[in-house]
Amino acid sequence: MSLTTDIDLLRKVSFFSEFNDDQLRLLAFGAESRMYRAKQVIFRQGDLADSGFVITQGQVRMTISENGFDQHSQILGVGSLMGEMALMAEIRRSAMATAIEDVKVIQIRRVTFRRVMDEYPDLAVRIHDRLAVRLTALVEDLDSIQSRLDKVPSEPLSLEEIAEFIKREG
Repeated sequence: MSLTTDIDLLRKVSFFSEFNDDQLRLLAFGAESRMYRAKQVIFRQGDLADSGFVITQGQVRMTISENGFDQHSQILGVGSLMGEMALMAEIRRSAMATAIEDVKVIQIRRVTFRRVMDEYPDLAVRIHDRLAVRLTALVEDLDSIQSRLDKVPSEPLSLEEIAEFIKREG
Protein backbone atom coordinates (compact mmCIF):
# COMPACT_ATOMS: atom_id res chain seq x y z
CA MET A 1 0.00 0.00 0.00
CA SER A 2 1.11 3.56 -0.56
CA LEU A 3 1.63 6.09 2.19
CA THR A 4 -1.36 8.07 0.91
CA THR A 5 -3.60 4.99 0.97
CA ASP A 6 -2.46 4.15 4.52
CA ILE A 7 -3.17 7.71 5.67
CA ASP A 8 -6.64 7.61 4.10
CA LEU A 9 -7.42 4.35 5.89
CA LEU A 10 -6.06 5.57 9.25
CA ARG A 11 -8.22 8.69 8.92
CA LYS A 12 -11.31 6.42 8.94
CA VAL A 13 -10.33 4.60 12.16
CA SER A 14 -12.26 6.18 15.04
CA PHE A 15 -9.30 5.89 17.44
CA PHE A 16 -7.32 8.24 15.17
CA SER A 17 -10.17 10.74 14.71
CA GLU A 18 -8.25 13.42 16.64
CA PHE A 19 -5.21 13.17 14.32
CA ASN A 20 -4.62 15.77 11.59
CA ASP A 21 -2.98 14.97 8.24
CA ASP A 22 0.58 15.63 9.45
CA GLN A 23 0.07 13.41 12.50
CA LEU A 24 -1.44 10.63 10.39
CA ARG A 25 1.42 10.93 7.91
CA LEU A 26 4.00 10.53 10.71
CA LEU A 27 2.10 7.54 12.09
CA ALA A 28 1.75 5.89 8.66
CA PHE A 29 5.38 6.57 7.76
CA GLY A 30 6.57 4.70 10.86
CA ALA A 31 4.11 1.82 10.43
CA GLU A 32 4.78 -1.51 8.72
CA SER A 33 2.57 -3.35 6.23
CA ARG A 34 2.17 -7.05 6.98
CA MET A 35 0.36 -9.98 5.37
CA TYR A 36 -1.09 -13.04 7.05
CA ARG A 37 -2.46 -16.11 5.31
CA ALA A 38 -5.85 -17.61 6.06
CA LYS A 39 -5.86 -19.39 9.46
CA GLN A 40 -2.53 -17.79 10.45
CA VAL A 41 -2.35 -16.48 14.02
CA ILE A 42 -1.51 -12.77 14.16
CA PHE A 43 -1.09 -12.77 17.94
CA ARG A 44 -2.06 -15.00 20.85
CA GLN A 45 -3.99 -14.24 24.01
CA GLY A 46 -1.48 -13.58 26.78
CA ASP A 47 1.36 -12.45 24.47
CA LEU A 48 3.18 -9.27 25.41
CA ALA A 49 1.84 -6.51 23.17
CA ASP A 50 4.00 -3.81 21.63
CA SER A 51 1.81 -2.69 18.74
CA GLY A 52 -1.65 -2.20 17.31
CA PHE A 53 -2.88 -3.44 13.93
CA VAL A 54 -5.27 -1.78 11.49
CA ILE A 55 -6.88 -4.23 9.07
CA THR A 56 -6.52 -3.03 5.48
CA GLN A 57 -7.81 -6.16 3.72
CA GLY A 58 -9.66 -9.28 4.85
CA GLN A 59 -11.21 -10.36 8.13
CA VAL A 60 -9.79 -11.40 11.50
CA ARG A 61 -11.41 -13.48 14.23
CA MET A 62 -10.74 -12.24 17.76
CA THR A 63 -11.19 -15.01 20.32
CA ILE A 64 -11.11 -14.86 24.11
CA SER A 65 -10.48 -18.20 25.78
CA GLU A 66 -10.72 -19.27 29.39
CA ASN A 67 -9.55 -22.61 30.77
CA GLY A 68 -8.95 -23.85 27.24
CA PHE A 69 -12.46 -23.04 25.99
CA ASP A 70 -13.46 -20.24 23.63
CA GLN A 71 -15.73 -17.90 25.59
CA HIS A 72 -16.21 -15.06 23.13
CA SER A 73 -15.48 -14.51 19.46
CA GLN A 74 -15.81 -11.47 17.22
CA ILE A 75 -15.03 -10.86 13.55
CA LEU A 76 -13.28 -7.65 12.57
CA GLY A 77 -12.92 -6.24 9.06
CA VAL A 78 -11.25 -3.48 7.11
CA GLY A 79 -10.65 -0.34 9.16
CA SER A 80 -10.71 -2.11 12.52
CA LEU A 81 -7.96 -1.42 15.05
CA MET A 82 -6.76 -4.43 17.05
CA GLY A 83 -4.76 -3.79 20.22
CA GLU A 84 -5.31 -0.08 20.76
CA MET A 85 -4.22 -0.29 24.41
CA ALA A 86 -0.86 -1.74 23.31
CA LEU A 87 -0.15 1.57 21.61
CA MET A 88 -0.02 3.25 25.01
CA ALA A 89 1.07 0.69 27.58
CA GLU A 90 2.96 -2.57 27.94
CA ILE A 91 0.15 -5.07 28.35
CA ARG A 92 -0.66 -8.65 27.49
CA ARG A 93 -3.02 -9.47 24.64
CA SER A 94 -6.56 -10.05 25.92
CA ALA A 95 -7.55 -12.15 22.90
CA MET A 96 -6.13 -14.23 20.06
CA ALA A 97 -6.30 -12.79 16.54
CA THR A 98 -6.51 -15.25 13.64
CA ALA A 99 -6.80 -14.41 9.95
CA ILE A 100 -10.05 -15.83 8.55
CA GLU A 101 -8.84 -15.23 5.01
CA ASP A 102 -5.70 -13.66 3.60
CA VAL A 103 -5.29 -10.44 5.59
CA LYS A 104 -3.24 -7.29 5.21
CA VAL A 105 -2.64 -5.00 8.17
CA ILE A 106 -0.77 -1.86 9.08
CA GLN A 107 1.25 -2.60 12.22
CA ILE A 108 1.84 0.46 14.40
CA ARG A 109 4.43 -0.06 17.10
CA ARG A 110 4.09 1.62 20.48
CA VAL A 111 7.40 3.43 19.97
CA THR A 112 6.03 5.02 16.77
CA PHE A 113 2.76 6.00 18.46
CA ARG A 114 4.66 7.54 21.38
CA ARG A 115 6.89 9.46 18.99
CA VAL A 116 3.77 11.07 17.52
CA MET A 117 2.48 11.83 21.04
CA ASP A 118 5.83 13.41 21.96
CA GLU A 119 5.80 15.55 18.80
CA TYR A 120 2.21 16.69 19.41
CA PRO A 121 1.55 17.02 23.16
CA ASP A 122 -1.83 18.68 22.56
CA LEU A 123 -2.91 15.53 20.70
CA ALA A 124 -1.66 13.39 23.59
CA VAL A 125 -3.84 15.40 25.99
CA ARG A 126 -6.92 14.91 23.79
CA ILE A 127 -6.29 11.15 23.52
CA HIS A 128 -5.74 10.98 27.29
CA ASP A 129 -8.98 12.84 27.97
CA ARG A 130 -10.97 10.61 25.61
CA LEU A 131 -9.57 7.46 27.27
CA ALA A 132 -10.27 8.89 30.74
CA VAL A 133 -13.94 9.32 29.79
CA ARG A 134 -14.07 5.72 28.52
CA LEU A 135 -12.38 4.42 31.67
CA THR A 136 -14.79 6.35 33.90
CA ALA A 137 -17.75 4.86 32.04
CA LEU A 138 -16.26 1.38 32.39
CA VAL A 139 -15.78 1.83 36.15
CA GLU A 140 -19.40 3.01 36.47
CA ASP A 141 -20.58 -0.06 34.53
CA LEU A 142 -18.52 -2.34 36.78
CA ASP A 143 -19.89 -0.65 39.90
CA SER A 144 -23.42 -1.20 38.60
CA ILE A 145 -22.70 -4.87 37.97
CA GLN A 146 -21.12 -5.23 41.41
CA SER A 147 -24.15 -3.69 43.12
CA ARG A 148 -26.41 -6.14 41.28
CA LEU A 149 -24.15 -9.06 42.23
CA ASP A 150 -24.20 -7.94 45.87
CA LYS A 151 -27.99 -8.46 45.84
CA VAL A 152 -27.68 -12.09 44.75
CA PRO A 153 -28.29 -14.37 47.74
CA SER A 154 -25.31 -16.45 48.79
CA GLU A 155 -27.38 -19.50 49.75
CA PRO A 156 -29.12 -21.81 47.26
CA LEU A 157 -32.65 -20.77 46.33
CA SER A 158 -35.70 -22.73 45.30
CA LEU A 159 -37.04 -22.26 41.76
CA GLU A 160 -39.84 -20.10 43.17
CA GLU A 161 -37.34 -17.89 45.01
CA ILE A 162 -35.24 -17.56 41.84
CA ALA A 163 -38.29 -16.54 39.82
CA GLU A 164 -39.26 -13.99 42.47
CA PHE A 165 -35.69 -12.64 42.60
CA ILE A 166 -35.58 -12.24 38.79
CA LYS A 167 -38.96 -10.52 38.79
CA ARG A 168 -37.87 -8.15 41.57
CA GLU A 169 -34.31 -7.37 40.33
CA GLY A 170 -34.92 -7.60 36.58
